[in-house]
Amino acid sequence: MSYRIDIEALRRYNADGVTSKALSEAERQRFEQAVEDALDARSGAGGAGELDTSDERVFIVEDGDSLWQIADELSVDVDELLALNARDDIPDPDEIDAGDVVFVPQASPEEAATSPRDAQGVPEGEADFIQGLRERGNALEYADDPASIDYDAEVGELAADIEAYLEALPESDRLAALQRFHDHDWVDAGPAQMAIEQAAEATGIALEATSHAGPEVESKAREIIAEAGAESDPAAALGVLEQGYTSASERVQRALDRSSDARAIINDAAEWAAEPLDGELDGTDTPQRRTLEMIERLDNLTEGLDPELAAEVVDALIPRIEAANQGDLQDVGGAMAGPNGTTLLMPILDRIAGTEAGDGAAASLAALLPVDMNTVRNAMNDAVSAGGRIPALALAIASLEGVDGFREEVFAAVEQFRDHSIADQAEDYHEHLDELSFLILNGGAAMTEAQLEAAIDDYIDSNPDWQEEFGALQEQLADSGAGLLEQIRQLQGLPDDIRADHQPRIEALLDDPNSQLAISTAFQQRPDLVTGEAGEALVETFAELGITEDAPLAVNLAGAYLRENVITPAAGIDPSDPQSLEDARAQLDDALRDNPGLADMLGITTSELNGIAEAFDDLVPDFTDDFDPQRYEIDVARNLNNTLDKIDGTFRDTPYNRGFRTSALAIVGSGLANAMEAYGEDPSLRNALQVSIETARVGVDGAQLVDALLSPAEGSRATHGLKLGGKFVHVLGAGLAGADALVRLNQGDVVGAGLNAAVAGGVGYAVFGTSSLAGPIGFGIATVATLIQFGRDAYQTAQHNSRFETQTTADFLAHAGFSEEAAEVLIDQSGEGHSVVPLLMSYGELHGLTPEQTVAWVNSIPEGENGTVMLAALRDNLHNTLDEFDGDVTQFDEHADGFELASPSLGESRSGSLTPRSRFELDAILPRLDIESPEAYA
Repeated sequence: MSYRIDIEALRRYNADGVTSKALSEAERQRFEQAVEDALDARSGAGGAGELDTSDERVFIVEDGDSLWQIADELSVDVDELLALNARDDIPDPDEIDAGDVVFVPQASPEEAATSPRDAQGVPEGEADFIQGLRERGNALEYADDPASIDYDAEVGELAADIEAYLEALPESDRLAALQRFHDHDWVDAGPAQMAIEQAAEATGIALEATSHAGPEVESKAREIIAEAGAESDPAAALGVLEQGYTSASERVQRALDRSSDARAIINDAAEWAAEPLDGELDGTDTPQRRTLEMIERLDNLTEGLDPELAAEVVDALIPRIEAANQGDLQDVGGAMAGPNGTTLLMPILDRIAGTEAGDGAAASLAALLPVDMNTVRNAMNDAVSAGGRIPALALAIASLEGVDGFREEVFAAVEQFRDHSIADQAEDYHEHLDELSFLILNGGAAMTEAQLEAAIDDYIDSNPDWQEEFGALQEQLADSGAGLLEQIRQLQGLPDDIRADHQPRIEALLDDPNSQLAISTAFQQRPDLVTGEAGEALVETFAELGITEDAPLAVNLAGAYLRENVITPAAGIDPSDPQSLEDARAQLDDALRDNPGLADMLGITTSELNGIAEAFDDLVPDFTDDFDPQRYEIDVARNLNNTLDKIDGTFRDTPYNRGFRTSALAIVGSGLANAMEAYGEDPSLRNALQVSIETARVGVDGAQLVDALLSPAEGSRATHGLKLGGKFVHVLGAGLAGADALVRLNQGDVVGAGLNAAVAGGVGYAVFGTSSLAGPIGFGIATVATLIQFGRDAYQTAQHNSRFETQTTADFLAHAGFSEEAAEVLIDQSGEGHSVVPLLMSYGELHGLTPEQTVAWVNSIPEGENGTVMLAALRDNLHNTLDEFDGDVTQFDEHADGFELASPSLGESRSGSLTPRSRFELDAILPRLDIESPEAYA
């Protein structure tokens, strides 16, 4: 079927004749030339060389069209059509070609009205008739010389055509037809709408209000409104309106939003709620009783209602309260809510909190309606202490001028929640993890990953309720962290002038290590906090609070944001599925592109972040029907390197570098894993991944990661007691294990291949884990590890120096291969509570030993004469070292600065009173203890 273009060849109209789409520049140029050529051909045959827009339209021929078929489909007179197309380039009306321009007469009103009916009973020619009205109205609205036009006459002609159309219809169809005309969008064609209204007045047809969203949309909206309006009970009417709105399409929802009839239902409900204020109802003889009855009705109206609709009802009530206060209530002080009314009002305002209308209504009521402040205080303290939102009414009152005392109470309540509830939960959490953390961070330094995992499993199996209690404590902390975040967001929403005076207190809520622990745990446990719009809002809040760049919580949030919005969705990338590729690009754009809040938090520009988003887009391949795995390998390697270079150029040595690198690897790896699954495990694919990782200089091993995490000083070595972190905080490196981790991610192992964070003063990283410690337990251990490293006094006091000298510790060390005799000696701690195991492992490494070889060397010591005593003496000397270094084994190096003890005395060596500060000094002590050098075990 032929299709219509506008007279300026800018748009092509769809089959309904009303909606349209813009033509491309190439199409526009082609059609402009085609129209010009057709007019020249008509002029050459003696016809008009210009278009008469009031009488003709432009159509483009498609395959199979004929002039007779076009006349029939468009309900126009075939002779008029032939006359308009008497042209040199159409010598035979039977021969027209696809792409030819055809001039079509405007359908007369009568022809359009009497054309065949469609399935809905609407004349098929009506769409073209309406489009004709639109074009004529548009021409009038944008006339080159308005002064030369008699607009009244022109609008009158349009109205006359509309009346002629109606006259040609059966009388029973005229109202619906004119309403359909009226419901169309007449933007840029205002004179046509004026003509419709003029025709309605002339014919005596009463038109219903419309949002001009289109006949089908308006019809559906009116059905919903009529159904709601049929309810005699205001609450029931609102319920029907909400149900219809919720189930409607977005276009119908917009029509309802603009509908004055829908607004009338809301206003009627507000009017009913306000009735008690006039005092004419029985039992409403006092201001408090009147107000209470009003609030009870408002509660009935809004209970269970969508927050947006409920907010509109409350907002519509405000002017009625104001009017009552200016009326007969004025003499008795106006409306006022006593304890009962205040108790009932608070949950109503909480229902609508967060909506624009709701927040505005709460602010108005706080200023307008006296409430019982003791009720507000009690409810506010109860809610905040339980980790809930600050009640909307309390927050609205705190936003007023002249309420400094109450505002102080609100801030104090949040600070009490931090200092008591969260602090107590954090203490319970640390206490529960205390022993296992000590065992992992010390004994684990000597273990392989498999040994460590087995040791942890045995520990948990021997404490049947341990894991269940751990989960409960973690969930409790996460809930409190989420609650504190919401309370901070609410305080940040105070009016600017008020918030400015309290900004340091708001920021201090996040400076506390217990707060950071709770919030970081919430990031781990509550993905909803950092996903999609919620995540973007949280990022913006952090940026407003100045929690940006390398601030620990900023890094934690960025890591969690990348996990939920980039890494986890990447698991769905499948090169053989075009929809998965499209979804991946959309997800990346939503998460990263044009996100100034995230850019501010990262300390870069929006343009730089967009550059990274573009690089990430390049990691998602274009779909092809003939997917070529080898071609994909090459593209992966090239694009991954380009992306990592872009990340390096933007973030350099910042903590975000690893997070974005791992995100890039997740995108690439998911595609590769899916390709392997779909096309067979081609070894070259695995090799390609390994090559791409190696050539891109991706990986740091776990030891380097923990070193950067806990000892960020320039030049520090990853040989301290937390080196074992490499076994449970495993970053993709340049090995084949990287491909295996990516396969796990693709198989849905999001916990095992997700983001973990070390918190409370530490830094969060995007990491892939290869053991159970990459999950919740590992997260908890990393938490405690960070707190210890950053100097929590509770973990460094001498009173704890023997708390883990137990059989449990010996059993844990046995998993590293330590003999029973060696383990019994090694469980003893230094005066400040440090274990010697990490320092022994570091010493072995300085001699070139693996942890397994170092363990074998240590086991050999008690096997000799007085061996157990000599091992104990070695341990005691190293305890002095650990206490002097505050447990930081990275200070123990090949050589110490300054004088080094080269000839220690036998007595000092065997009494354990020396403090070897380097490998050189310890090498000198070993002969005095009759202990052979570890080099023999290398």
